[in-house]
Amino acid sequence: MNAMTENTIRQEQIESLCRMMAGFSHDMKNHLGIIRESNGLMGDIVEMGGLGEDEQAMERFKKSIAAIERRVVLSANMFHHLSRLAHRSDTPYSSFQLNDLIGEECAFLERFSKLKQIELVLELGDGLHPIYSDPSLLQHVLYRLYTQCLEQMESGSSLVIITGQEGKNMIITFRLLATAQLDITKLAGETLLSAIEKLNGILEPGESTSEYTDIRLRISSLSLEQ
Repeated sequence: MNAMTENTIRQEQIESLCRMMAGFSHDMKNHLGIIRESNGLMGDIVEMGGLGEDEQAMERFKKSIAAIERRVVLSANMFHHLSRLAHRSDTPYSSFQLNDLIGEECAFLERFSKLKQIELVLELGDGLHPIYSDPSLLQHVLYRLYTQCLEQMESGSSLVIITGQEGKNMIITFRLLATAQLDITKLAGETLLSAIEKLNGILEPGESTSEYTDIRLRISSLSLEQ
């Protein structure tokens, strides 16, 4: 791989991370906005004379408390995933569980699906072996494939991400439901294919039926000398 291709991969990797962080900031603004609104409602109820014997006011008060608690929990989970996502780049190569990596990344990807009204579904396989690879680069590759799948899908359909294992290979399947036409050549340009090659991976067409089309990303563990 030449230096120019390597630099392009890194530039696109940074771009992928920035886009996910932009989506994260929008979600956090929404959560904090609802927390602020609910808190203001609770203040209004108190200023109006407290709860007293007013059952309706009590019910509104309880709903506000529940809304605040729910948004605080969601925000805390998002920050937890953000921390793990950020620390993936601490060590260029490491051993990790594929399902953990995909789960934390999809916490940020789901927003893009909702914007296009596409359901994102995870079907994570059981008992997968750890994989030794570049986790940050793999997250970039998954993000690029995910967004390019969305571009070819119509609103109201579903995108299923399936993980499995075939021998020593990890298989990540993007299953596009209700997609009549899918051009796999549009999913991966030269730079993305180079990034997949660097991961010791292969992008290949999978099963195709009248109901769905599969795209498979096959990843093998890299050499420990990497």
